[in-house]
Amino acid sequence: MKILIVDDHQFIIDDLIDDLKELLPDAKCVGTTKPAEIPSLFERDRFDVVFMDIEMPGTNGIKLARTILAANPRINIIYITGFSSYAVEAFKTFASGFLEKPIIREELKDALDNLRYPVSNITDEMIMQEYSGKGLIGKKITKMREERGMSRQEFAGAMGVAGQTVYRWESGERVPDMPTFLRIMKILGIDSEKLI
Repeated sequence: MKILIVDDHQFIIDDLIDDLKELLPDAKCVGTTKPAEIPSLFERDRFDVVFMDIEMPGTNGIKLARTILAANPRINIIYITGFSSYAVEAFKTFASGFLEKPIIREELKDALDNLRYPVSNITDEMIMQEYSGKGLIGKKITKMREERGMSRQEFAGAMGVAGQTVYRWESGERVPDMPTFLRIMKILGIDSEKLI
């Protein structure tokens, strides 16, 4: 999981990174106190979650979040603020969470466990390092399915196949034929470059 933290106080970023590293040891966490750096950070990384302060000098985190969401609609925005009065406006952006400062670790964990757009623990790097051929395609199917919050059974139902068939694809025992690939891409909302 790749996480971006935007807050005008460095100590809040540092504390949040410490908590995130304990909750998600494999997560890549990046923080910035300068909202103007956000576009260049997104050029380097595809973030799954953005923790966004709301009141920052010269800018508003909700407006920033709308800009990010316009370019990356499936990103999870979790607002972090000392002002609960922003809650209604924040949720109009379909946020994944709203945490009041000081951030309590249990609430942080709850927000991460209930993301609007689930994030798979399987990274593209892991897939490329550990799998090839049929296994590679199977792990990509698993990753995309998990990122859409679909269980194996739900995915099998949407595909009109048995759960065992999906298991065989994901384990690399079998490779779907071309018409099936096209249906998988349609159901998961991806293009061929992401899957093959």
